[in-house]
Amino acid sequence: MRLPEWLKQFDSAADNRLAMIDDRLLDHWQRESAARARLRDSLPASWRDDPRPNMDVVRELYIEAMLRLKDSHVHPMAIGDDDR
Repeated sequence: MRLPEWLKQFDSAADNRLAMIDDRLLDHWQRESAARARLRDSLPASWRDDPRPNMDVVRELYIEAMLRLKDSHVHPMAIGDDDR
């Protein structure tokens, strides 16, 4: 992980607590990011390639909703590919 420039300016005798990076949430973020990527990949092609304005927002809202449903232990019904 790369340090920001302002953190590199502290000399070694300085308070090291300022230069420490909190990575406690890194594993959680990586798992959530991977789950979002899997959900994006599992969407039907017609959803992934939909050129309509704001469809990217709709896809991301759907992905977030699916993640929240997964966390609430409710099993949603699968969506089918539309027949456009």
